[in-house]
Amino acid sequence: MSNRYRCPFENLLILDFNTTCEQNNYDYPSEIIQMNVTVINIRDKMIREDQTFNRFVRPVINPVLSDYCVRLTGIDQNSINTADVFPVVYDQFVAWLREHNFQEKTFAFVCEDHQTIWLNAQYQFLLLDRSIPAIFRQWINITTVLQYLIPERNYDNLPGETFVNKASNFYNIEFIGNSHNAMDKSSFLAKLTKRILDDNNLVSVNRSLRCNVNSRRVPLNVDPNWRTTFQSAMLVFGRMLPLVPAVVYTYFTDDDYAKCQYCKNGPDVCLGVVHEQYPYEVYEQLVEPSVFASAARLDIDFNGEEEDEVEDEEDVNGQDDVNDEDDVDDEDDVDDKDDVNDEDKD
Repeated sequence: MSNRYRCPFENLLILDFNTTCEQNNYDYPSEIIQMNVTVINIRDKMIREDQTFNRFVRPVINPVLSDYCVRLTGIDQNSINTADVFPVVYDQFVAWLREHNFQEKTFAFVCEDHQTIWLNAQYQFLLLDRSIPAIFRQWINITTVLQYLIPERNYDNLPGETFVNKASNFYNIEFIGNSHNAMDKSSFLAKLTKRILDDNNLVSVNRSLRCNVNSRRVPLNVDPNWRTTFQSAMLVFGRMLPLVPAVVYTYFTDDDYAKCQYCKNGPDVCLGVVHEQYPYEVYEQLVEPSVFASAARLDIDFNGEEEDEVEDEEDVNGQDDVNDEDDVDDEDDVDDKDDVNDEDKD
């Protein structure tokens, strides 16, 4: 074992959310109801049990949890009723970061998958009509890290139905608690990440958010049953949400932090609020308006003049030709079942 973990950060913040949900209904305005962060200190090679951040969050759109959500997450209604709304909880989180001197660029989030930030965090900030903060623009997808470590990348044949099952069996790390609860899963992911680091493996940023990908220029034929089918719903959300998850092959904090791989701008310019590839063809195929899109005002109909201006600007900047060969490979498969089991969208 080397003297230092192979990780370019001072701390890793293992992040997980729970959100409101309904059984067999993905066209749902999922709001964060629990946020948990567990810390790994890279220098000391320790999981800092004394620095855990855990808060319940009171949803606004659907303040009463569905019976399915209660059963799945183990979160009771009373915990939600007495919680603060997300803007307050996020301010508490920022204060917690300052309290423990977790400065921007010195830490990175570790998530089970890309849905944690690309879907849950991005959508929550869109509900507030706010740009997703810079700290959430890049992260470590620990599923991808594990997939590359499996001999012959034989991840699919590992025993277990979900990522948690597979990782637990592969490393013989017992999962304690409810695998659909943010606090329990964050704790497990911290143990898993530490084990990967203990084995002298590199753990660094491998995902980021970007505003434009080639694959979204190809029209999507929307599955008529997308509202009840996980994979189809993820494909639709991949078009509806302004920012998409992209693979990061090399990451240098000073050059790449919070920067969009496509337009090369930071979050002060690449806001992720106005959609750069507005999916007109998707909304035209919907028999009825999407609850998911309408709640976050994603389905606002831009007029043709505004659309033309965006296309003209792309032509002037020549951005349509930027990284064209890499776009297909660099975009995450947002419907990837290896990353998230359909019941894990909670």
